[in-house]
Amino acid sequence: MTTLNFHKDKNFFMDWMVLNHITTGEIVLWHTLMNIGNRLGQRSIFNAPTSTLMRFTGLSKQSVINARKKLLERGFIRYEKGGQNKAPIYEMIPLHQAIGHYSSFTNTEKLTPHLTKDLTQELTPTLTPTSTPNLPIHKVKNTKEKSSSRGEKREVNSLFKSYEENMNKLTPMIEDELQTWTKVFDEEIVVEAIRESVKKGGRTFSYLEKILQNWKQAGLATLAEVETFELEKELEKNKKLIPFRKQTTNEESQEDLFTELLKEDF
Repeated sequence: MTTLNFHKDKNFFMDWMVLNHITTGEIVLWHTLMNIGNRLGQRSIFNAPTSTLMRFTGLSKQSVINARKKLLERGFIRYEKGGQNKAPIYEMIPLHQAIGHYSSFTNTEKLTPHLTKDLTQELTPTLTPTSTPNLPIHKVKNTKEKSSSRGEKREVNSLFKSYEENMNKLTPMIEDELQTWTKVFDEEIVVEAIRESVKKGGRTFSYLEKILQNWKQAGLATLAEVETFELEKELEKNKKLIPFRKQTTNEESQEDLFTELLKEDF
C-alpha cells in the first residue's frame, strides 16, 4: 500500500491552486480525504462513508458527488463504490504522479512522452546556445527579482480572490486586515480560515477573524496543525469518532478510527 507524503502533497496542492481554477467543493473534499488518510496512519487507500464526508466538508450529498467526479477527472483520486455494509473506497493519488509536468525541471524522466515533446518545443527557442552567452549577469538578477515580486503579488491576489469568491466584497479596509494576518500566519493558513468560515456558514470578515484569533490563541503555526485542530473539534463535537488525543497506542487509535468510519451510514 502506498504511503501518503502528507505535507509534500499539501504544499504541492497549494502551489497548483495558484495557477489553476478549482472549485471550493473540490478543495474541501480533497483536503478532507487527505486528513482522513493521514489520521488512519498515512494510508492512501481507505473507506470513507459519504455521510462522514458530508459532515466533515459541510457539503451536501450532491455536492460531494460533483466534487468527487471532478477530482476523478483530474486524476487526483480513485474511487470504488461500497458494497453491502461497506463504505466506498478512496485512493489518494500522489500529486507528483497526477500532475507530473509541474516537477519537469527536477524529474523529467517521469514526464509522459507528449508532455516532454510540448515542453521541448516551448523551451528550445529560449535555450539555444547562441542566445545564452549574450545575457548579462545583472539582467538575470533582475529577472529573478521581478519573478519573485510577481510571485508574491500573485499569492496576495490569490488570497483576495478567494475571499471575494467565497465570502463577500473586498473593501480596502478588509484588504489591509487580510495582509496584516498574512504577517501572523502563512497565506495558506488564511485561505484555510476562509474555507472554514464558508463551511460553517460564516460570510463576514468578523467571523473569519474570530477563527484566525482562535488559531493564534491555540498557538497553531502550520496548516497541518490547523487541520488537525479543526478535525479534532469536529470529532469531539459529534462524539461518533474516536478523538485523536485519546490515551491509547497509535496502532489502536488508528484501528478504532478506521472501524468507526465503517460504522457510519453509507
